[in-house]
Amino acid sequence: HARVREDIETLDELLAELTVGETYFFREEGQFDFMRRVAVPQLLAGRTDDRVLRGWSAACASGEEAYSLAITLRESAPNVARHIIGTDVSRHRLRTAQRGVYKNWSLRGVSPERVSRYFTKHAATHRLIDIERQGVEFRYLNLVEDAYPSIASAIWGMDIIMCRNVLIYFDVLTIQMIAARLLDSLTDDGWLFLGASDPAISDFLACDVELTGAGVAYRRPHGRTPQFPRYEAPALPYVAAALEPPVEWLPLAPSPALESVLPPAAVDASSTSPAGDGSADDVEHAYSARDYARAAELARKAADSGKANLQTSIILVRALANEGRLMEAGTACSTALEQYGTSAELMYLHAVLLAEGGQHRESVDASRRALYLDRTLIVAQLLLGSELAKLGDHTSAVRVLSAAERALATRDPNAIVPASDGEPAGRLREMARVQLKLIDARSA
Repeated sequence: HARVREDIETLDELLAELTVGETYFFREEGQFDFMRRVAVPQLLAGRTDDRVLRGWSAACASGEEAYSLAITLRESAPNVARHIIGTDVSRHRLRTAQRGVYKNWSLRGVSPERVSRYFTKHAATHRLIDIERQGVEFRYLNLVEDAYPSIASAIWGMDIIMCRNVLIYFDVLTIQMIAARLLDSLTDDGWLFLGASDPAISDFLACDVELTGAGVAYRRPHGRTPQFPRYEAPALPYVAAALEPPVEWLPLAPSPALESVLPPAAVDASSTSPAGDGSADDVEHAYSARDYARAAELARKAADSGKANLQTSIILVRALANEGRLMEAGTACSTALEQYGTSAELMYLHAVLLAEGGQHRESVDASRRALYLDRTLIVAQLLLGSELAKLGDHTSAVRVLSAAERALATRDPNAIVPASDGEPAGRLREMARVQLKLIDARSA
């Protein structure tokens, strides 16, 4: 047991054994057909052309479902931008998903025309084409944690959520908790698809039930603010408890100089020797392509060769965090803060990592330090509001988030917000509104 708690790789191997990861492309084809015919057209009706379709494959295993969702959205709305996230508790499976390489068994039932359009054959395997691999981002996420919806996890305002054949692993109270958060992670007109073996969440949560011809889908009742079940958090079953990452991984203190003056961002994981000399351009190019493993290795190569700078240090932290390597990200962030102690973005990343580790009070302190360094850093303001809410300080959270929402309202909705990892002002303003609704629901 001690080895499992201390060794992330051992924990991942255990999770792969204890949970069923069997999946394949376009499993339960009827649900994907319903998305094409009904869900996506309804989502696009009345929306502006620049609205991004956001999808989430929760417990995505080796990635087939997430990529199936991405392909479905492309076929349904070829001219509409998409952002797909796949999450899982097994880093081993996430690495497989990032490679996008599958055997014939994963493609059973997929038409030859689709296979030839979206895959290239290599011996006994099929590799997903780059445009589809790079269109899906994979992250570590444990569904039983209070980590979503939030800006830190990038899980919020989803148009389509797929969480199939997952809830069967939990007891009733945990199912209620997860189902409530899934519904709260939807946009007002979003769709939640569960698996045929999952319990009917409408039995214990207020939600609209839609018959799809391939089972049921769920939606938040129109005009209703997000909800959370009113009960004490249950004791989690062993598998769920084992998924909790240790919270001791991140050194809490920034450099002594800061303490004296401050108040209280599709990977081929098989690439072990990436090309490139570790220049800043190489690092930024790899990160822009969402090749996080390569970006991290190149950033470290830059440091070893004396070519590192503030930007490569920031990319190293972001790349490691996006891969779910939180202990390494925390160490890299603390090391970078020793050299670039006045970087507001690094301090903000420090706060994000603390939030991911469940250290909400420390995250609040780090967010405030980031804002001391740069009062205009809106992402730090958004994170501060979210973390204050988790600590129960709803009054301060509303004040902070409302100020951020007003500041974002003065910006071009399409303008990328600094340190946001590519998020435009319009979407972050929407996120602030969602957070304010959640606080209102919690306070009711």
